[in-house]
Amino acid sequence: MSTPGKTGLRPPAPSNKKTNQVGKPSSHDKPADKKQGEKGSILELFPLVTAKPKQERRQQTTTTAPVFNTSHFDIYENSSIFSSLPASEVDSMGNPRFIAPHVIYKTDKKPHEPCSITSSLAYFPDEEGSDQNVTGPPRLPPSNLTVVTVEGCPSFVILDWQKTDNETREYEVVSTTTGPNGREMSVLTTNQTHTAVENLKPESSYEFKVTPKNELGTGPSTDPVTFSTESADPRVSEYVSGKDAIWTQFPFKADAYSECSGKQYVKRTWYRKFVGIQLCNSLRYKIYLSESLNGKFYNIGDQTGYGEDHCQFVDSFLDGRTGSHLLADQLPSKLGFYRALRQEPVSFGEIGGKSHTTYVGWYECGTPIPGKW
Repeated sequence: MSTPGKTGLRPPAPSNKKTNQVGKPSSHDKPADKKQGEKGSILELFPLVTAKPKQERRQQTTTTAPVFNTSHFDIYENSSIFSSLPASEVDSMGNPRFIAPHVIYKTDKKPHEPCSITSSLAYFPDEEGSDQNVTGPPRLPPSNLTVVTVEGCPSFVILDWQKTDNETREYEVVSTTTGPNGREMSVLTTNQTHTAVENLKPESSYEFKVTPKNELGTGPSTDPVTFSTESADPRVSEYVSGKDAIWTQFPFKADAYSECSGKQYVKRTWYRKFVGIQLCNSLRYKIYLSESLNGKFYNIGDQTGYGEDHCQFVDSFLDGRTGSHLLADQLPSKLGFYRALRQEPVSFGEIGGKSHTTYVGWYECGTPIPGKW
């Protein structure tokens, strides 16, 4: 991807890069409009009690050697990671993966690793803003619109394109799909030449286009490009096609120790507690537990690790990737829930401090929240 100011993909560096926010949220992004005292009516917002997670079945997939098409995509030092073809031509369910000249696969994710938007975006350098005077709307559409997908990660793609007009200040990225309720659309705005598009449905077809804009108007759009997501991986979680997202956006009170500051979601569980989530992005979030919807949501401590098995609380079979691996005595002493092993009931008491129980600032579990749009 040779663009002005963009010399190609670079090895990832530690980053707190945030994904762009959806400009037009879908219906399940709307916060619950309930008064604090209406506890009974608030509980009606959570009719779905999630099933107890089942153990996944391990499936084998055949792999072929990556084939590279450097004429479309400047791979540079990442030639072992990015390819114009997937490492395996079929997904975890044996269905063929989508191949097209405008699609690039990131092929290095192992089956047991959770998908990560944050680590994938680390390969895309940020553009520096231009101080050139704007004399009119952008005159040219962006070029080389590319869909970068991580093999084994159906819930997001990264769109990347080249800047062709120096008077462009931002881009409007439109994603469309056809669902049960007809044509659905999501709109993002970014000042970069790449963006993540999140909460995609497995086994679904999408169309993407990018429009340049500045303070004087809108320029011509790119030609639309298409992409079809792969199947949901049964090794990550149990996916039920057509099922609505189980998360409801609801602002809760948290005993905050978090590196995430985005939207908050809540769901009821089979173990009679509420799980609260605060997003960094749809695949990285902080997980809390509470006895009641209107009560405080507490950190979850781990007596034997760093919260990897807490992905069970978001219905993931994976041991997750977690952040802020500090020893208990390096953490503030707090009250919270804790346990030692997956499937074990949680207890409540001191975590951090002198308790020998750690807690973390974020989790990546492979399960997108709130889910499909």
